Order: sequence, then C-alpha cells, then structure tokens
Amino acid sequence: MRHKFLEDDILRLRAVDTEDAEFMWDVENDSSQWVENSMSAPISRTILTDYALSYRADPFHDGQLRLIVEHKAEKTMAGIVDLYEISAIHRRAFIGIYILPAFRNRGLATRALNLLENYAFYLLNLDKLGAKIVINNKESIKLFRKQNFSQCGCIPGWIRTGNEDKDLLLFSKNLKNKY
Repeated sequence: MRHKFLEDDILRLRAVDTEDAEFMWDVENDSSQWVENSMSAPISRTILTDYALSYRADPFHDGQLRLIVEHKAEKTMAGIVDLYEISAIHRRAFIGIYILPAFRNRGLATRALNLLENYAFYLLNLDKLGAKIVINNKESIKLFRKQNFSQCGCIPGWIRTGNEDKDLLLFSKNLKNKY
C-alpha cells in the first residue's frame, strides 16, 4: 500500500504554485496576524509571486518549506503551513499554521499538523519540532498542547504590541516518541 505523506481524506498539503500568490497575499496581509508573525509592514504581490516562481522544493537548502492547505471536498485553499528554521544537522524545525477564519473550528489545523509531523519525520528525517506562540494566542496554544507539544520555555515581554509587552511561549515535540 502506498502512503501519501501530505494528504488524508479531508486535506492535501501541496507545494506553492504561482497562482497562489494572491491567496498568500491575502493571508500575509491579514494585519491581525502580524504580531504573531513578527511582521511590521504589508508584503507585496511581487515578492510573493517571486517566491512562488523560485520555489525549489529543497527545504534544507532554503531552511523553510511553505505548503498550501487544500480542503479536498470543497476544492479550495483553507490555509498555509510552514516549516522554518529547518536544520538537517540538528534534525529540527519550527512550525507555523494559518487556517482561514471560514475553516476554523473544523479540526483542519489538527489534521494539517498531523500530516506535517508525519512528513517531517519520515521524509525529512527530522525528529524535533517546535512552535513559537504569543501568550494570548489561545487557539494555537490549545492546538499544540492537544498534539502533545510541551511548553518548554517562556520569553517574558518578547513581543511588543502598542504599549504592551507579551510573553512568547516555546513549545516542542520529540517525534521519536510518537513514531
């Protein structure tokens, strides 16, 4: 039986195509996410189109991998997942997940995270994954805890929003314990 690493019966995680630039532009320019993503300005369609055009499918060379989350039944894009700060030497990466508001609370982030973990372990040979989450992002904290990520650190006041400093929580998971 052939195993499909980046899809299940509901979702498909696929490579970025040039046609995805507009979708990525909408996601990246959702200013409600900028604090969590450490962004301070909008990003242009040109930059995102160039990113899609230069996609090499080599996460170790680039140190990152972006995948589009597609809802198979609805035949539409539901979000984006990223592996970043990928290190072959240390066999680890951080995860970022963004699910469009219309698709939230349907278990898609959990499914996407499971697919990404499986892919990272079996194909990329990574054995540690991490997440950096601002303390007030309760949904992300809940997701990663539910998926057996452990909070392993807190950087007090690391994220500045207006006049308020917010803690950055660090989560990790050893995939060798899962597989």
